[in-house]
Amino acid sequence: MAETLPALSEGEKQCLRLVAQGFNSKEIARQLHVSEHTVDQRVRTSLRKFGVPSRKEAARLFISVEQLSPQSDTYQPLIYQSERLASDPEPGSSLAQPDRLDEQTKHKTLLRRILAFGPPLGGSTNELSIDGRILAMIRAAVLTGVGVVALLLLIRGAFTVLG
Repeated sequence: MAETLPALSEGEKQCLRLVAQGFNSKEIARQLHVSEHTVDQRVRTSLRKFGVPSRKEAARLFISVEQLSPQSDTYQPLIYQSERLASDPEPGSSLAQPDRLDEQTKHKTLLRRILAFGPPLGGSTNELSIDGRILAMIRAAVLTGVGVVALLLLIRGAFTVLG
C-alpha cells in the first residue's frame, strides 16, 4: 500500500482512531455523540476505501500512515480520554455560600424541607440526615392519613347517593 491515506472523512478518521485504541462501536458512539449505526457505517466505508476485511486492520493501517504523514496539530491525541466531569449547575455557587446561615434562611430551608414531597433531587433517602428521615416519615404518614380520609369520605358520599 502507498504511504498516503485514502480520502477519509473526519468522522471516519475519528472512528478509526478509537478502533485503534480498542473501543467497540457502542463506546465510540458514546464518545462521538452519534449512533452506533453511524459508527458502523463509517467503519464499513473506511474498510472499502482501504480494501481490508477487518476493522482492526483498517485502524492499524490508518494509524501507521497517519503517523508517517506530517502532523498539522502540535499535540498528539491522548491514548486514554477521561470522561467529562459533571459541571456545577450554578458556577461559583459554592464560593458564594456563607459559612453560617442567618435565621431567615434557616426558616426558609426548614419550610422547604417540610413541604418537599419525596426524597431530595440528586440523592436517595439513605443520604438524608436523621431529622431529614424523620421529616420524610412524618410527610408520608400525613399524606397517607389524608388519602385514607379522602377515600372514606368518597365511599360515604357514594353510599349516601346510592342509599
